[in-house]
Amino acid sequence: MNIAVYISGHGFGHLAQMAPVLNQISRMRPDSQFLIRCSLPKEEIRARLLFDCEIEQSPVDVGVVQKTAIEEDREASVAGLRAWLDSMDEQLGGEYELLQAFEADLVISDISPLAFPAARALGVPGIGLATLDWFTIYSHWLSDGDPALKQLNDAYRQCDLLLTPPMAMDMHLFPNRIQIPLIAAYPSGRSCPFEKTHSKTALVIFGGSDQPVFDLQALSVMDEWQFLIPYASDNAPDNVTAIAFGSDMMAVDLMPFVDVVVCKPGYGILSECWRTKTPMAWVERPDFPEYPMLKVWLEDVLPSASMSRSEFAGSKWMHALEAAQIQTRAFPDLKVDGAEAAAGIILSRLVV
Repeated sequence: MNIAVYISGHGFGHLAQMAPVLNQISRMRPDSQFLIRCSLPKEEIRARLLFDCEIEQSPVDVGVVQKTAIEEDREASVAGLRAWLDSMDEQLGGEYELLQAFEADLVISDISPLAFPAARALGVPGIGLATLDWFTIYSHWLSDGDPALKQLNDAYRQCDLLLTPPMAMDMHLFPNRIQIPLIAAYPSGRSCPFEKTHSKTALVIFGGSDQPVFDLQALSVMDEWQFLIPYASDNAPDNVTAIAFGSDMMAVDLMPFVDVVVCKPGYGILSECWRTKTPMAWVERPDFPEYPMLKVWLEDVLPSASMSRSEFAGSKWMHALEAAQIQTRAFPDLKVDGAEAAAGIILSRLVV
């Protein structure tokens, strides 16, 4: 069985959703062969997948242009989308040839619009898995009837089925949708991978986009706290510990050993905090259309506390760190594994 998988390179959240499902499919159908279409670094992709696969490393969508992890560039995003859509017919021809050569039996996408017309042309199921799509995102930035929205609408409407975990936007344009439980990676279960030097520990992580700038030296004032920061500089304060991620360690592996995660609102990090029941001190992200929906989850459901972008930049984090720790809300129980549920639904649609 040959499965082609399209994964957006916009941050790590799309890969974080897709990887557990692919791992489950591989366990359920060991005869599966996978072609992964994704522009993310190969080492990041392979770190999350538990099977051998072919990786075609080129963009499958535009996503959104980020100035930093918490600040979007709307004008550059729209310009980039229009330029990418100008060549969409040509791209679809190439995707059809690629899928035909791979002899794909199934196409899964999170959430490239190229995947569904190509699957439809090949005559195989095209299944989506996502909490957002680019039509819904850009509908907040473009006027009704914009040609770019029409192209995205036409492509997404060729999706045979869309699976949506919790914290998903209302993606009404997809004709067939099924809600599934949370998908999130599990921690490795190994012992604590860092030396604890202070009474409290915070992991500071912002996913696959550039980390927003903050006053590193000002963290020294919070002398009860140890801050785990990816690739922190050598001149960091004594309460900062540099960490590095790779195939042997991901962010979720650290979460069981920290008191709070400092992050932006995004599916990948929120789902892994949910899995490990780790409170969050989160930074506002008001320019991104997904933010209002995630903000509701953070304020009404998940144990977390917010800080403004200016507070984050000045390293005035203490109120959010403390509030996240004493938050009375509790993470909802995860009684069913979303990856297992998604894999079962996907394989049920396959006729080989």
